[in-house]
Amino acid sequence: MVIQFSKLVDVIAQLRGENENQIRVKTNEANQNITKIEDSLKSFDNDVQSVIKAITDQSNNIKRMVDKSVSKMIALVKEQSTKEKDKLMKILSAAKSTLVAGQNLDRRRQDLDKTRPDETMVQQINKMKEEISKLDIDSLPEFPKISFDSKAVTEDDIRQLIGSYTLR
Repeated sequence: MVIQFSKLVDVIAQLRGENENQIRVKTNEANQNITKIEDSLKSFDNDVQSVIKAITDQSNNIKRMVDKSVSKMIALVKEQSTKEKDKLMKILSAAKSTLVAGQNLDRRRQDLDKTRPDETMVQQINKMKEEISKLDIDSLPEFPKISFDSKAVTEDDIRQLIGSYTLR
């Protein structure tokens, strides 16, 4: 029995050694995997932050471009509308001047109607008739109109402006 017991002790020692080596190999491999996973997580977190920063930077750049474009468009609208208003103001001023001239002629006509008829009255009436015929009433221009046609913009349109990312 001693021989068998001795073999049994040797077999047990050998099995224990093998188990210890296999456990050490497996735990070392598990430790290496854990280190790789942790490093990968840190790297992935950094990549995520880089992508978020790139998206934010791109969107801020697009916002600046939109703001600049809108400012230019508004300035152009103001400039063109001012020119149109100036034209209308000149036309209005001319119309008011014509009205005043017509009112002055009407007052003179009324004063003339109050005087005694004579040859000078005929001359004054004829002179007034000439002045009335010279009084031009300008035809009205086509009045300016302004409107804005907005374009339909979808979230997909915005996403395409910003760019895309890939996650694999």
